[in-house]
Amino acid sequence: MSLVEAQAGMTDLIPCNDQCGGDYSSYRFTQSDHELVVYVPVPAGTLGKQVRVDISTTTVHISLRNQPPIVAGTLYKPIKSDDSTWSLEDKCLVVVTLAKANLKFEEWWPHVVTTERQIDMKTLKPPSKHLRELDAGTQSTVAKMMFDQDQKRRGLPTSEELKVEEMMKKAGSPPTSLPS
Repeated sequence: MSLVEAQAGMTDLIPCNDQCGGDYSSYRFTQSDHELVVYVPVPAGTLGKQVRVDISTTTVHISLRNQPPIVAGTLYKPIKSDDSTWSLEDKCLVVVTLAKANLKFEEWWPHVVTTERQIDMKTLKPPSKHLRELDAGTQSTVAKMMFDQDQKRRGLPTSEELKVEEMMKKAGSPPTSLPS
């Protein structure tokens, strides 16, 4: 079941921001196919030693010392905690970068922690990718699909049909036309 289907009937969804994330009252997040970035405004003049950020593969906790957490809870999906970082920018913004663990598939999160409201996945508009940005295996699959589509359009055999013909030639069988 897709996230869009899973959200059917949910009434408390928030709109997706223009960077595939969500805007909450105390923080906002953006995401790409490989990471989430959480932006937490803090009072001007905040020092790094006043900030507490704990990141594990399944949880995140962001707070100021002796204050209730601003963001805390179980993450929507596991992350690579060793590749995740945080920084304090201009003494007024905590930026936490969470490295998604599942890089094999493009995966978009409806929220950072499971206790937060979800973004409306119907409003998510992932950026398009250029073919050269894809991994070698995906590039190969796309190239094969494009070749097969072009062959079909021309009325010529697809790569699979060519492979079958080649196997039949090697086996000594006369080529036969394959059903389309």
